[in-house]
Amino acid sequence: MAFCVGLGLFRVKYQVMALEKDHKHAVKSIAEAKESIHMLKAELTHLNDPARLQKLSSTHLSFGALKPSQIVTIAELPKRTKEIKVSQDPIEALMDAVNAVTPQATTSPSSPEENHAA
Repeated sequence: MAFCVGLGLFRVKYQVMALEKDHKHAVKSIAEAKESIHMLKAELTHLNDPARLQKLSSTHLSFGALKPSQIVTIAELPKRTKEIKVSQDPIEALMDAVNAVTPQATTSPSSPEENHAA
């Protein structure tokens, strides 16, 4: 009987040691994840700094103050050249809308069957 109790305690001891090892590993992983999140938040704060974004936009974009000649009414906007068909497939409807607004590239396939094959 004492042998069985000793064997049981021996087994429980090693199970507890394994669980403690798993617990330490989980705590370490959580700490690393929190540190990573902290660093990512700091980087996001830096990247979204309004002064930095203003400097980048003035350096890389050619935007200026809005001129009165740039303001138009809706009636003055150009009409669509192609009619957009309504489809049951939302992806197809989106692609049709994009194709209606942007000009077709000269290297694109000429038929829809070739589009699906590519």
